[in-house]
Order: sequence, then C-alpha cells, then structure tokens
Amino acid sequence: MLQKLNPAMKLVACVIAAVGLTSVLDPVSPLVIFVLVLMVGRFLGGMSLKSQVRPLRVFLLAGVAIVLANILFNKANASAAALARLGPIRITEPALWTAASLWLRLLCFALISLVFVKTTEPQHLILSLVHQFRLNYRVAFGSLVGYRMLPLLQSDYQIIRASQRLRGIGETNLLLHPLLWLRRYATPLLVGAVRRANRVALAMEARGFGALPERTYRVAMRVTPKDVLFVLATAAVTAGVLLGVWAAGLARFTVG
Repeated sequence: MLQKLNPAMKLVACVIAAVGLTSVLDPVSPLVIFVLVLMVGRFLGGMSLKSQVRPLRVFLLAGVAIVLANILFNKANASAAALARLGPIRITEPALWTAASLWLRLLCFALISLVFVKTTEPQHLILSLVHQFRLNYRVAFGSLVGYRMLPLLQSDYQIIRASQRLRGIGETNLLLHPLLWLRRYATPLLVGAVRRANRVALAMEARGFGALPERTYRVAMRVTPKDVLFVLATAAVTAGVLLGVWAAGLARFTVG
C-alpha cells in the first residue's frame, strides 16, 4: 500500500510524525511511535522487521555516545539523587531519561526515513514534488540525476580496488592513513564523477533540458483520497500517542 501512495503526501506524513516527536522529550512517546512505524513498514510497506532493524545498528554507537554525554554533562545531575556511582561519576535518573529519549527519537527519525525511502520510487518522488509542491522542474530533475549517480560511486570504488589489486598494490589499514586513502581512492572517484557529470550535462543540454519554463510529463502524480486519509491517520495517531503519554503523566517538554 505504501508504494502506491503519493510520495509528496507520504513526505507530509513523515514531517507530521517528526514534528510530533520533537514536541516532547520522553522515551515513551518515541518508543511507541517506533513500534507503530515498524508495524506500518511491515504490514503496509511489505518490509520485514529484519530489513527495517538491521540498517539501524549503526545508531547503537550513537546511543552509547548520547548516554555517556548525559551521564557526564546533564544539568540535572548536580541536584538529582544518584542511582549508581562509577567512581566520581554519578548516574542519575534525569540523565538516563534524557539519554533514552534522545536516542529513541534518533532511532524513530532514522526508521521513518528508511521506510519512506524503501517504499518510494525516486522518479515518482521528483514528479510529486513538481506537481504537488510546485518545485522547479530544473532543480527537481537535476537532483534526481545526482541521486541516481550515487550507486555508481560504489561500483567505481569496487573497480578501482580490483584494478589496484591486479597491479600488485596491497591493502593497508586506510583508516590510519587518510592521505593514502585520498590518493588511492578519493582522487580517482572524484575525477570519474566529474567526467560523468560533464557527460550528463552535455546530454541534457543536447536535449534542450531547461530551455522552456514548463514541460510535459509522461506520468502525472495526483493526490487521491487514500493519500489524504493516510496523512490524516498519521496526524491522528501521532496526536493520540502524545496525548496518551501526557495523560499518563510521562510526557516532558524540557530537557532534564
């Protein structure tokens, strides 16, 4: 179902959920919304739970950093009672509460973005931005060309690595040698990207892209009642979650 919705309306729904998440600072609201987004991606988007959760593993490190920062620097640590101590470091409830809230909100933003990207065709997104949001088509299709070039960088990187191995250049720990990485991979990738961009620009110029203020489209993106219903349902569910958490006395609107 998500794949058939208008991408511009899905984007509006994502913004509504994100704005709702930024209005409160408690771990319960983002946790509930996180579970709801998982269910939406599973049952409306056809995405398995594994495919949704696996890309979020990188945010585990962010969670550790957020917890440490709050344990060390949260402003409420000086006045709150310590739940535990690690030498001179006091671990307080406000620090853990704020850290959990920030981390879960980060996970929610990432999951919402992931579901949106995985269930949206880039070309349809560009067309919907042009038709519904009146985005200039020159900017829209130029952005689409750049977006479609990103996967080519990965294939270029693999080709460069393979060609260097054929020439007998061994692998080293490039994380410890950033200048070596710059010379070995970044420079060839940059040169290749510039050449490809030049060819694309010439092809677009040869076809008269941008010569006229308006253009025709093979596919016209329209807003259907299902799109409006999805946006309204998203707004209602988000408001319901926030009001429910507030009624339970768990909502907080300030840090600490």
